[in-house]
Amino acid sequence: MPDATATTDGWFDVWAFLLFSHGWTWLWWSVPVLAGWHAFRFPGVVFLVVGGLGVTLGGVGMTWLVGGRRGLRELWRRLVDPGLVPSRWYLAVLFVWPALAVGGALLANVTGETRALSVEPLVELSVDPLALFATLLGIFLLGPLPEEIGWRGYWLDRLQRRWSALTASLVLGVAWAVWHAPLFVMVGYFSSWEFSPAPLPFAFNIVVAAVLYTWVYNNARRSVLAVVLFHFLQNATGQLLELSPRAESFQTILTVGFALAVIGWWGPRRLQRVEHADG
Repeated sequence: MPDATATTDGWFDVWAFLLFSHGWTWLWWSVPVLAGWHAFRFPGVVFLVVGGLGVTLGGVGMTWLVGGRRGLRELWRRLVDPGLVPSRWYLAVLFVWPALAVGGALLANVTGETRALSVEPLVELSVDPLALFATLLGIFLLGPLPEEIGWRGYWLDRLQRRWSALTASLVLGVAWAVWHAPLFVMVGYFSSWEFSPAPLPFAFNIVVAAVLYTWVYNNARRSVLAVVLFHFLQNATGQLLELSPRAESFQTILTVGFALAVIGWWGPRRLQRVEHADG
């Protein structure tokens, strides 16, 4: 059985995860990119899905290598136990991203935007419960669940052992953003969105969001379930509520402002106030 302490002081427990997660994903994603296959059509979708498991496999594999079966059991508990999360932190998990989106739309309206927010995607799906369920399930399985097992389920703790919570968040955020890079040159992925994101703003938003993920994670008693749901609400909000480009810009401004407030109030070292650590 792997020794739980043998690799915690070197480079292996941190950087082996990064090498595997990015190496696996980019290897698989390079095939549809080079072949010109559509991301959501066969056979390209197979490579898209399998490649996306790099973070999951890296998280599970590294958890076993450095923590053995005990580490896997702990990861599983943090993934499935809703009681681990203090009840008030479910409010942050559920409402931060919708509130930032609506806030961005309201600011756009104030500055003269006539159609800053559209709920048409949500309304169209609501009339077909099966389609709504399939969409929500797809959002859940193609990002939040597989990614958070690795990013926060494994890697964030290792980074926070070396650096402050803020620095760890920024390192993770950059790696997280770079991990997505092949999707910008994959046929049919971002081009299928009504408002396709530009790479640099996309990366910037991910890095800022990583600070909020650490904030939730640290205050939710290291719950992987909490950040999976937080990730799901971010992606679902983005897909089911359509914002105009101006509203998205205001949303970004609000998100940056909120992240700065979190850093200022909870502190950059832990992004967690001591008196809240056990509550």
